[in-house]
Amino acid sequence: MIKSKTKYEASENEIRDLFKNHNLGTVKSITPLGNGEFNAAYKVTCDNGNSYALKIAPPDDAQVLTYEKNMMESEVFWYKQMHDNTDILCPEVYVFDFSKKIIKSNCFIMQLMEGEPLWAVNFTDDEHENVQRQKIGMLAKIHRIKNDKYGYRQSGLHDTWFEALKAMASNLVSDCKELGYETPDGEKFLSLIDKHEELLRKVPSRMVNFDLWDSNVLYKDGKICWIDPERGYWGDPVADFITLGTGQKSPLSSKQKELEIYNETADEKITISPETEKRYAFAVCLLALIEEVEKYVRYEPDEENYIRNTKDARDMYDMAFAIL
Repeated sequence: MIKSKTKYEASENEIRDLFKNHNLGTVKSITPLGNGEFNAAYKVTCDNGNSYALKIAPPDDAQVLTYEKNMMESEVFWYKQMHDNTDILCPEVYVFDFSKKIIKSNCFIMQLMEGEPLWAVNFTDDEHENVQRQKIGMLAKIHRIKNDKYGYRQSGLHDTWFEALKAMASNLVSDCKELGYETPDGEKFLSLIDKHEELLRKVPSRMVNFDLWDSNVLYKDGKICWIDPERGYWGDPVADFITLGTGQKSPLSSKQKELEIYNETADEKITISPETEKRYAFAVCLLALIEEVEKYVRYEPDEENYIRNTKDARDMYDMAFAIL
């Protein structure tokens, strides 16, 4: 698994006891799973022939950001939202254990989905086009799931997107300061939220994934499966376009093709306008601030991912600030 300062290193005995306690069989093999940088994940095969995915949150003493506390409970919630309200292919959660009696951190056991992450597949042009359409169609489906509150479930919900976004950004700025660093860009982001309060108060509340990167989508036999929705929140659906097309460092206006595909099936169309450009830029600022601050708790300054986060955040801020 990827080196990370937040991952829980479970012992074989802990995993065997967990599966025995939940009557899932006797564990025969345990293999690290996935390339995530926050949670630990394992493929666990039992004597009954069944294989499962076990996901474990960071230990209680791990240094995590405010919005990442109790995030695993939120992940289970988002899986249930997708199962209950859409036909999106995603894992079924069999057991969630937040007692910390066996494994000393929150964990859950889910269906092991077959397939390769999109980044690992050598697609033809036609296959790539088909997969992109499937991804965009999944966003249109989750954006039909509505709420009257906004923000991260694990951090407390708010009455408007203005209040939620301000709280989300404020928590990240506070996290940064508690870690011993200043974030002038984060402070500027907060001031821009206040500047555009009227616009942000009018934004609808929808299920937002905010993490639909190729590493979180599995591919097999022409179909895709969605995994790892833990960074979801109730908020602005425009935010989910950060991972599409030209990526998070480009404005919404560069994603005309992706918007056209989205609008083919979406209940609520999203078009390019000064308002949607600004709403999208706020989502880019949020991601930039997350990447800026998380590097301090995840990596060491000489590590490649620390350097990556620093550069990515700078590019995103510059693009978004130019719009706002």
